[in-house]
Amino acid sequence: MRNYGFVAGGAVIGVLLRYGCMLIVSEALVLWIVNIAGSLAMGMLHAYFERFPNTQLKLLLTTGLLGSFTTFSAFSAEWLRYMLQSPLQALAYAFGMTICCVVAAFSGDWLVKRGERT
Repeated sequence: MRNYGFVAGGAVIGVLLRYGCMLIVSEALVLWIVNIAGSLAMGMLHAYFERFPNTQLKLLLTTGLLGSFTTFSAFSAEWLRYMLQSPLQALAYAFGMTICCVVAAFSGDWLVKRGERT
């Protein structure tokens, strides 16, 4: 039951961070920023928790905070909007977002592991 509290606490923080981004970043960029930043953070946390396992902190930061900060449902809604306007634009959006997020996750993991070596 205690783990639910860690996930819920992280989720509250993540959703508030996301809302803050929505207030200061243009609507066209907000999903790109939160998804790429969240992917970078997820990669960094992956590397960190490989070295320093901590189940409760991992639940708080990954499942809770990053799970609510980034969201696939918003990505899907945005993709559908593009698809109804221009299938080519929708494909570019889907591939672009996916590639950027995967590169960001890998980069975060690499940055943390690189920092451990120095």
